[in-house]
Amino acid sequence: MIDIAIVGGSGYTGGELIRLLTNHPEVNISTITSRKFAKQKLHRVHPNLRGLDLRFTDNLNKIDSDLIFLAVPHGASMDIIKDYYGSTKIIDLSADFRISHELYEEYYGDHSEPDLIEESVYGLPELHRDEIKDADLIANPGCNATSAILGLYPFRNDLEEAIVDLKVSSS
Repeated sequence: MIDIAIVGGSGYTGGELIRLLTNHPEVNISTITSRKFAKQKLHRVHPNLRGLDLRFTDNLNKIDSDLIFLAVPHGASMDIIKDYYGSTKIIDLSADFRISHELYEEYYGDHSEPDLIEESVYGLPELHRDEIKDADLIANPGCNATSAILGLYPFRNDLEEAIVDLKVSSS
């Protein structure tokens, strides 16, 4: 059994992660953080998760788990990563560590932890399975990027350029 902590569990991404992990037979969700909803029951924020006996905590510094998910907005992970980095494996669900420092600054602005971008592993198991196993920081890829990368991967040696036209709706 793997003990999981979710930092920022009150948002959409955190809620979907909780929903998926509660059905995993090898996972125990030990901590879900939210400053705004601390001490409240999970279903008060995520009604679809009624029946789970879980509460939010705001105790962000006392996390003892085998794996931490950072489910915070873009720009927030880099500000809190040092609180957890080196203590256990981390999977960041934001864009903070998934693209190069140069691209991040072009599209999102300043990055306070550019060294960790280089240390992170892009969490696409179809391409980086072995690196993910040993990584301390995994940058979870976005859904649009995943569909484009996996769709184009078989042609990677034959194309110099490609245009990807994605049609998406709410999950």
